[in-house]
Amino acid sequence: MQPARGPIRWSILAVLVGFLPITVFFSFYETLAPWTVWVPWIILALLNPWLEEFYWRGLLLDFTRSWKPFWAILYVSLFFSFNHAVFGLYSEVNQGPEVITVTLILGMIWGWTYHKTGSLRWCLLGHFLVDLFNLSVPAFLDLFEKTPMW
Repeated sequence: MQPARGPIRWSILAVLVGFLPITVFFSFYETLAPWTVWVPWIILALLNPWLEEFYWRGLLLDFTRSWKPFWAILYVSLFFSFNHAVFGLYSEVNQGPEVITVTLILGMIWGWTYHKTGSLRWCLLGHFLVDLFNLSVPAFLDLFEKTPMW
């Protein structure tokens, strides 16, 4: 959790991608009306980034430090993406190639951010924003219908 070093553009990018699902939030925020949904949503948004970023970027990228950065980041990001694809087994909203594609891109951006800055701070903030705005808990509970991306 040391301060970020290197180009600030990586820290900015890590946070900016956190706002990508904001349209999902504004389209479906009413699913948070019952406290039995919004309490787990907040808890998940606060805890999940710590768990995932320390594992995927911290532990695994540190473990692959001897690899060329591109291959290490791609390797970890692919597993990060496939791990999120498993959620599609239980949630209609989390199914499809777009989930794998988006999480792969996010994993690559956060992986490069960690590599370039040596800090998980901005990866954690970006991941928090994604979890907050994509309404993870309502999605896992299938509380809203999947809308086509195209």
